Amino acid sequence: MKILLGLFTLLMLTVALMGQQVEFKNPKMIEVGKISQGEKIQGTIEFTNTGSTPVEIAEVKASCGCTAVKPEKMVFASGESTSIPYTIDTERFSGVIQKSISIIFKDMEPAAHTFFVRAEVVTSMTISPRYINFKNVTQNADTTLTEFFEITNETDAPLAITKVYTDNQHVSAFPASVSIPAGKSHLFRIELKPIEVGRHNAKIMIQVDNQKDQEKALPIFVNVTAQLVEGSK
Repeated sequence: MKILLGLFTLLMLTVALMGQQVEFKNPKMIEVGKISQGEKIQGTIEFTNTGSTPVEIAEVKASCGCTAVKPEKMVFASGESTSIPYTIDTERFSGVIQKSISIIFKDMEPAAHTFFVRAEVVTSMTISPRYINFKNVTQNADTTLTEFFEITNETDAPLAITKVYTDNQHVSAFPASVSIPAGKSHLFRIELKPIEVGRHNAKIMIQVDNQKDQEKALPIFVNVTAQLVEGSK
């Protein structure tokens, strides 16, 4: 009798779970196409509760901190439809990007439904490398350390770099301005004078005569260690 009662309970639970179904209107891969760097990708994930009982969202996960997803509520009655808005910040990206959004339901099988948002982020210029690292350099006021970065004009017209400067008095960048022909690159020099001991992270600020890319920042990580005194251990 206990076995029959257990089987009956399991059967009823299975029926209940089968009744908790959601129907999504979005494809699994959401294609955005081309978008300018810095623009926000905005959209919604829409579904309807087609089951006979309420459904509850347990959690919403995004693959990147650049993606914001926030449902207005978490429980949806039978027959109810909803749109969950999402926003993706493209400021730090270029080229093809793909971000995932997972909606996880309580007491449902499958519990998780994952969607991918794919876009091509277009920028007027690319900066390489993405950061400069002066790691564990020794303090020496008479030394100048040098690194380089490159800016490539991705457009079909000249790109005017109007000002290149830093926010650290011991770091300099050259040249201070330049015009880069369409499709070409230009090499910039960074100089560091390791005068002060400690971490002195900085930024190279790049101002552009362009409405879309008015200013970019190139991070610089600096760690100056004390000069070893002769005879010390």
